[in-house]
Amino acid sequence: MAKLTEQELKKELSSGQLAPVYLIYGEEKYLVKKYTEKLVEKAAGKEPSGFDFTRLDQSSDLEEIFSACEQLPIMMPKKCVLVTDYNIDSLPDSDLKLLISWCADPSPATVLIFSMPTLTQDSKKSTDKKAGKLQKFASAVEKYGSVIELQKLGDNALEKQLIGWAVKEGCTLSQRNASRIISLCGTDMTFLRNEIDKLCAYANGGEITEDIIQLLAVKNTEVRIFSLSDCISNNDYNGAYKHLYGLFEQNEKPEVILSVLSSVYIDMYRARVAAESGKTIREAAADFNYGRREFLLKNASSKASRYSTKALRDILDIILQADIKIKSTPADKQTVLETLIAGLLLESR
Repeated sequence: MAKLTEQELKKELSSGQLAPVYLIYGEEKYLVKKYTEKLVEKAAGKEPSGFDFTRLDQSSDLEEIFSACEQLPIMMPKKCVLVTDYNIDSLPDSDLKLLISWCADPSPATVLIFSMPTLTQDSKKSTDKKAGKLQKFASAVEKYGSVIELQKLGDNALEKQLIGWAVKEGCTLSQRNASRIISLCGTDMTFLRNEIDKLCAYANGGEITEDIIQLLAVKNTEVRIFSLSDCISNNDYNGAYKHLYGLFEQNEKPEVILSVLSSVYIDMYRARVAAESGKTIREAAADFNYGRREFLLKNASSKASRYSTKALRDILDIILQADIKIKSTPADKQTVLETLIAGLLLESR
């Protein structure tokens, strides 16, 4: 078997000759999610049944994974088992050996996929025993299956991707304006896809001009703060504080960080209570005067599903207390934000 590039993976998917084991991970989470979905669809069909497809996550133990892999398919040629965000680095050495041993002799009736759509782990070789576990696992999978590591795209490739997305939505986008979007919004493909959808909706089949971009594109500071909120929602402690300290290093004002972060949770709460009141996103956007920024409530609606209504209320109360401390007390503002992030992470659990 082999370590595949993105193009080689596309060819493998087209051929229909799937490997028994896959490890798909990397910095570009948009591509990890995209190709994970394509692998599952190829292995289990567009609408996989519970007989032919099992989804597991980081809470599953090896016994559950192996048991799922031993079950025979009913409607498809092979059973597909997807394990998402499995923390290989945290496995005991004995469990890692068991997992590698299974990959060396997988079930012939199963396609096992390990995917990292949100979890970030160090794939580089290291003298540190813990940090090298993912690399050991990747080396084993490479022998008996397929490994795909999807890195961030370069600016030229990203520009072409943005132009392609715009064309599919019936709009036009110049390379210069594609570059402008990237410079304003960053290089995260998930975020850029949302931006293109928003800009195309505004352009309504026309050209995405510089004026439209300046009017609607979310600037880098907001991108970084949105990424911070995603880390909090995903219980990614390291990622959350990495984003926060990155904002500090770039001299972003604590008041600005708190303002944007609070808007994310306000949008979630509005989307939640609107749904509970039987209102559509469009009606809620009109009630709160979102105008052309209705997409914010739409995005917030899916994120809000991770929280209970009470949790969202508690989060808004925590943010309010932090806002009061920053604006009316001599407390160190960075320390207030550090404490706030800790509180939000606890609520997200």
